[in-house]
Amino acid sequence: MNQRLARSRALRGRQAAFALGAVCIALLGGCTPPAKVVTKITSARDQMKFLYAQGEEQGVIKCQVAPDGALSQCRNMGVQVEE
Repeated sequence: MNQRLARSRALRGRQAAFALGAVCIALLGGCTPPAKVVTKITSARDQMKFLYAQGEEQGVIKCQVAPDGALSQCRNMGVQVEE
């Protein structure tokens, strides 16, 4: 009986720790940067470029396009936006 009680308490302790960890992770999620929103797509031959906005910043991601349409070798390109 004592072993069963000890296991039950240990299980409740682990569940409480897990719940506390989940709450902490949820609260920390508020610190993530804004999502990247694609505002324009261009393509030529075997390349695609995506212009995106992320908060106040903008950038370009350039990818290679395979014959089946799969994207690979995606990378951020240095960009300076002039107003």
